[in-house]
Amino acid sequence: MKSLVLVSIGGVFGTLLRYFLSVIIPDDRTGTLVANMVGVALASALLVLMERRGITELRHLLLPGFCAGLTTFSAVTAQSLEPREGGLLFLAENLVTSIIIIIIILPLARRVIPVRS
Repeated sequence: MKSLVLVSIGGVFGTLLRYFLSVIIPDDRTGTLVANMVGVALASALLVLMERRGITELRHLLLPGFCAGLTTFSAVTAQSLEPREGGLLFLAENLVTSIIIIIIILPLARRVIPVRS
């Protein structure tokens, strides 16, 4: 039950940040792309932190909670199928950029975040 509460709280805050980004960046596609890139970068760094520090409660709050609330693959999918030009390009842009961010952030986080002694 504690994990459910932590994921829920994290999800609320991640979703609120996602909404705030949509206010700052009114273009749906750009807002979705920015939210997903920030979420992927944050999740990559947090994954290393949680793996090295083993903090289960924070893992639930931040990864499936906050980061999942911030990112949205369903919006990417819907926006890729909209009757606008470049839908598949938008999907590819999200996927490729996400992979590039992971390739950059994971090794960097592994160098910067020490293993708990």
